[in-house]
Amino acid sequence: MGPLKIDTHQHVFPPLLKNAIAENPNLPKGLPSVEWSPKTTLEFMSRNNIGTSILSCAVPLAVLGQGNASKAATFARKVNDYLASIRDRYPEQFGFFAALPSLEDTDNCIEEIRYALTTLKADGVSLFTSYNDKYLGHPDFEPIWAELNTHAAVIFTHPTIEGSMEKAITQPFTIPPPIVDWSHETTRTAVHLILTNTLRRFDACRIILSHGGGTLPFVASRVADSDIQTRISGKSREEFLEDAKRFYFDLALVGHPMPLGLVLGFAETGHVLYGTDYPFVGEDAVAEGWQSVGDEGLVLETRRAAQALIPRLAD
Repeated sequence: MGPLKIDTHQHVFPPLLKNAIAENPNLPKGLPSVEWSPKTTLEFMSRNNIGTSILSCAVPLAVLGQGNASKAATFARKVNDYLASIRDRYPEQFGFFAALPSLEDTDNCIEEIRYALTTLKADGVSLFTSYNDKYLGHPDFEPIWAELNTHAAVIFTHPTIEGSMEKAITQPFTIPPPIVDWSHETTRTAVHLILTNTLRRFDACRIILSHGGGTLPFVASRVADSDIQTRISGKSREEFLEDAKRFYFDLALVGHPMPLGLVLGFAETGHVLYGTDYPFVGEDAVAEGWQSVGDEGLVLETRRAAQALIPRLAD
């Protein structure tokens, strides 16, 4: 069997989320729905040699709140209490990254960070790549970064639907955002964090980029070499690349030798994490992708990286 994997990119889709989506007339009817339960997840993990999964919510709660900040904050609290209850039932098999309301809702967001990290002992928090077209380095979000920095938080970032799914589903000849745009959204928010110097000013935070960092490993050198980059940030090529390598990169949907080689060649040692994106990525795709690239050495590398980020998972 070999060493067990630690999956840092796995999602939940409990009844409270499904019901909220079904009851929200403003959400596109084509929004993907999946079957999920702790039991089926544990069975999936057993079949795929996964010892621990860090769960997160892939649905922006501000969307479910329909513009109501209080409602979104209530959703976040319910989701986090639910995630904590699963972790408490299966402490060796599960952890979680806490859900937050919109980062534009500063007070509720900071309150939920404190509750999740201090009271619930979450393993970190989950942020989306943008909020109302504001990427994560936006000055409006500085109080939130300051709070996360005090906790030396692990921050899992995930691309967002950002209102564009409706158009992609209802109009013909369009490309749904998850297929292409989400990779670019991850890259945009990563570059934004570098150019605004957010990454260095709040350097106690450890930030995970989903899906192999989007396209960052491919375009980082191009951005670093750009005169525009230097004029905006004042960073040299070397400084930009140094910052780009501060991120952690999960391997969800990086199931082919070429992109995997690119990520492994770019990331710093100890900054690559195993991820599946289950259940939004099906089990067959997870297994086939890993069979084409995975080996015991890579399992150990990603396992040790996850244990360094989340010490409670240490052997």
